[in-house]
Amino acid sequence: MYKRFLLPIDGSPPSEYAAAVGLALAKRLGASVVFVHVIEPQRYRELHDYQEALERARTVGRALLEQWERKAQYLKVACATQLTSTQPESRPGVAEALVDAGVAHGCDLVVMGTHGRTGLPRVLLGSVAERMARLAPTPLLLVRGDDTKPTLFKRILVAFDGSVYSELALQHADALAGALKAKLSVVYVVPDLTQLYLSAGRAWMFADQAQLQAQLSQEQARLREQGEFILKEATKRCEHCTQVHTILREAGRSLIGERICEVANEEKADLIVMGTQGRTGLRKFLLGSVAEDVAQEARQPILLVRNPAALTHPEERHLPPPGER
Repeated sequence: MYKRFLLPIDGSPPSEYAAAVGLALAKRLGASVVFVHVIEPQRYRELHDYQEALERARTVGRALLEQWERKAQYLKVACATQLTSTQPESRPGVAEALVDAGVAHGCDLVVMGTHGRTGLPRVLLGSVAERMARLAPTPLLLVRGDDTKPTLFKRILVAFDGSVYSELALQHADALAGALKAKLSVVYVVPDLTQLYLSAGRAWMFADQAQLQAQLSQEQARLREQGEFILKEATKRCEHCTQVHTILREAGRSLIGERICEVANEEKADLIVMGTQGRTGLRKFLLGSVAEDVAQEARQPILLVRNPAALTHPEERHLPPPGER
């Protein structure tokens, strides 16, 4: 399982909560953590003098790192800290600095906080978290909110559709559930063919509406059978978790992401695991996709697992896979 967590901290409530979640999870998994703070002098513009703003940023960063180092020592979790900065002359941006830190320390999981009540797309797109999802091939655990008590991850839900991306997500969800002795639920949402036909403009192929409905009903039944088969295969692939519960849900007139969130709430899941695809990372995966809908609706933390085979962009870092350093 994961051996070393990268925990970015910036002093905001979401960042503090995410760090607490990451630290508690590392304790349970016997992993070490790396707290990283990226110096941002621009946050102290009121000082006007750059050197003074830079020194203030360093002082605040050191204080944050020392605070979290003490918390890790109290929990007896091995930790390292790093105060780093952006490099405008070469690779500007907080995300790049965090990825560099992750590479240097051999981290295999990133835990980050997100802001707001209006959904992840508003927060992530064009933000540090979105950039991290594009640059870092490690799984990314996104934690929303600023609760005082970290979740224990007793019930894990993984969205599965049989694709290579969801296969990898299932592997991570299974390993994590096994390590935490958590209940694992696997959900497959059957898409609604009526909506697909309408959106694809294929309804014109059937002049007779009765013929159209008969055809759709027949194909919808095949999709349900396919979903049942996919779920059975999913349970066979789970090697670490002894409590696997499968759920087949019809999308109906709802979005697939909405159904996943409904199931997450019904199962009282405290973690949703999903696969991401494509070399453009979270932006491509979120826009107009199932993950976007889940991110908008879900209150639970979301673990995004990216397929390393898709990492072909030259600016993407190749971090070690889970458990290897």
